[in-house]
Amino acid sequence: MRVANCSLTLARRALFLSVLLAGCAAWALPKQAAPSAAAAPPVGRLIIQYKTGVKLAGQPGATVVTERLEAAAQVQRLATAVGATELRYLKSVSARMHVVTLAQPVAATEARVLIQKLQANPAVEFVVPDVRVRPHLVPNDPLFAGGAFADQWHLQSSALVAGAINAATAWDSSTGSGVVVAVLDGGYRPHTDLATNLVMPGYDFINGDTAEGLWTANDSDAGRDADAQDPGDWVSEPEASLYDCAVEDSSWHGTHVAGLVGAVANNAQGGAGVAYGALVLPVRVLGRCGGFNSDILAGARWAAGLSVVGVPANPTPARVLNLSLGVDTDCDAASRNVVNEIRALNVSIVASTGNEGYEDRITSPANCPGVVAVTAHTRDGDSADYANVGMGTSISAPGGGDNSVLPSSIGEPRFVVSTGNAGLTTPGADNYLEYAGTSMAAPQVAGVLALLASLRPDLSMADLEQVVRTSARAFPAGSYCTFYPGVCGSGLLDAAAAVEAARNWVPSSGGDSGGGCTVGGPGQADAGLPLLAGIAALALLWRRRSVVR
Repeated sequence: MRVANCSLTLARRALFLSVLLAGCAAWALPKQAAPSAAAAPPVGRLIIQYKTGVKLAGQPGATVVTERLEAAAQVQRLATAVGATELRYLKSVSARMHVVTLAQPVAATEARVLIQKLQANPAVEFVVPDVRVRPHLVPNDPLFAGGAFADQWHLQSSALVAGAINAATAWDSSTGSGVVVAVLDGGYRPHTDLATNLVMPGYDFINGDTAEGLWTANDSDAGRDADAQDPGDWVSEPEASLYDCAVEDSSWHGTHVAGLVGAVANNAQGGAGVAYGALVLPVRVLGRCGGFNSDILAGARWAAGLSVVGVPANPTPARVLNLSLGVDTDCDAASRNVVNEIRALNVSIVASTGNEGYEDRITSPANCPGVVAVTAHTRDGDSADYANVGMGTSISAPGGGDNSVLPSSIGEPRFVVSTGNAGLTTPGADNYLEYAGTSMAAPQVAGVLALLASLRPDLSMADLEQVVRTSARAFPAGSYCTFYPGVCGSGLLDAAAAVEAARNWVPSSGGDSGGGCTVGGPGQADAGLPLLAGIAALALLWRRRSVVR
């Protein structure tokens, strides 16, 4: 495992809250229905508790054989009395409680009628379906094991780790099977804990030009091609000065992000992805010193299933796009246009808010209307000290690092662990890297959306985004986000709560809920959001900032 080299800076900035959002219609909780009996699994067995019991073996005149015969006779008498001749005795739980089978499973509504008929008999105390109980899934991956001290603390129960997402409970219902999540990033390495969940070879959208050749792409081909493998993104002198970059080793950022979405689980190796049953489509748009927005927009269109000139059609369009990247600008017209095109296809776009430590704005494309903007919190549930927040932020997910306000827990893992590579420049052996950043938070939200899309394919992605936001847990008392309501989004990501809410979610009547309360420009809210008049607060804060991914 390699730890990211993080340097620390201090930033003193004024937080000027001139307006507060009184509410947001896009975040309103739709009406929800009670669980539908029609959606319940068929019933093939019942448990019947009688008011009197059979003679158990050892009692006068009773043996193992006679107790079963007596129990079967008791069931048969009841079946005859109520006209339910299809009932057959199977086994007993106690002297008074027996299990019966039906000739064949029936719908839950039909079973309910039969249960009412049986319970009306004076010999019966109660009748319930004999439901199938499944174990709570706990993967055997070593990085997941360990509870509060697990390297993958972000997936644990929030009862153990305040900032965790309760993944294991969600996995009892969905692992993301059948859903494709596109990771628009630096490409991938065929890591053994990831490769079987990758849609390979993906596509490389980094295109050279006459000014820079293929330096950004750092590969030997002529431009865009069907090979999204990451050759490394290291930068050395004098290239760092020439291209206005920092000197750094290869980050393997795309492989790390892809693993957070869909690392293979239950293989007794490494860790697990949030949606480890989903497929991850790698789309390479970042290389040395990042990438150009044009390549990112082209990659996003292709990933969603739209055509791109000169590029073959994508045979596996994604339902969710993850963009753990950004630039400190407003959302421009090109980005808005592409976001709108993709949203029209019922595809979610998830983006990180950035790591500059801003307290009043987020980066593009996270600030584009219709994008799910994800900021980061620590294992303690406090806003990470590097994480950008501001109006337009949708939700917070685990990004690791240090707290903004709360005292930090001591002696416990604080970074986010995922798949990586040991090569400092060109690719080396598979390993696992520890990073902190909003880049680590966004793919966890993308993963939860994949869980929901697999569980409720009938719902629109806009509805599922609403589910994720409205099921979020409250920020911990005394944490940074409790002092500045709205700037950190709806709360802490909770996979288990989202799955539970999705089960009974009623589809919206129409319209695109997009990415929540978005901003049209610096300090300008979208039309329709009521504003509280006046200046709410003026505060000077010191927050430690980390250079993170």
